[in-house]
Amino acid sequence: MSWENGGFAAVFFDLDGTLVSERTGVREARSAVGTRLIELGLFRKPASAFADTVEMVIGGIMEDNDWQWPLWLHAEEWMKRSLAVEDIVVSQDEFSELNQVYRDERSDRAEAIQGWPEALAAARKHGPIGLITNFNDGPMQREKIRGAGLEGQFDGVYISGELGVWKPEPGIFEHAASDLGVDPTDCVHIGNNIQSDVEGALAAGMQAVLVEEDDRPRPPGLKGDVVWCEDLQGVAEWLQG
Repeated sequence: MSWENGGFAAVFFDLDGTLVSERTGVREARSAVGTRLIELGLFRKPASAFADTVEMVIGGIMEDNDWQWPLWLHAEEWMKRSLAVEDIVVSQDEFSELNQVYRDERSDRAEAIQGWPEALAAARKHGPIGLITNFNDGPMQREKIRGAGLEGQFDGVYISGELGVWKPEPGIFEHAASDLGVDPTDCVHIGNNIQSDVEGALAAGMQAVLVEEDDRPRPPGLKGDVVWCEDLQGVAEWLQG
């Protein structure tokens, strides 16, 4: 076991909120769907109102699922439910077009978080780099990786929707380590979510690093052996020892 950054067989990163920011991009992509509905003559409210409806629909689903994103909740599903809430009837071709508008807008608006080149460069000095991300739509997640300029940066990309296993289940971490030919106990996983990233990595035997956003302090009650970094630059410095 090579903990406390003395050297790792592989370094794994989370994507959303860790390497890529979508704080405004997701809402703007949903508003773009509203704009297209207006252009089709099917929606008479402001485009942002459709984004509000989507957030309401997704919020209700999340509440019913103990605030865990269910594997079945992909863009087509919340789109269908949101259209129903607004009493909008579309053809199959129009539905496909709306989904493509969302996919294109979301991937185009994905932005890599400042400090990612330094963090990945520091990780590369340890060994292979993997990406472990929770998302049920694999192609869309890969489009996001491309849109953020991160394509080709990883030796392995592991998406829950493609593998059928969801963080924090240890299986996805174990699969990623096995695929890169390393033991999980010799690896570290870096992410921004205590439950899915930290607890999941620890359950698989990995070291865990929590990287925060918005200059938030170290969360109270965080396990003492979990490394906390306030940003990706801090992650780079920690990986460099």
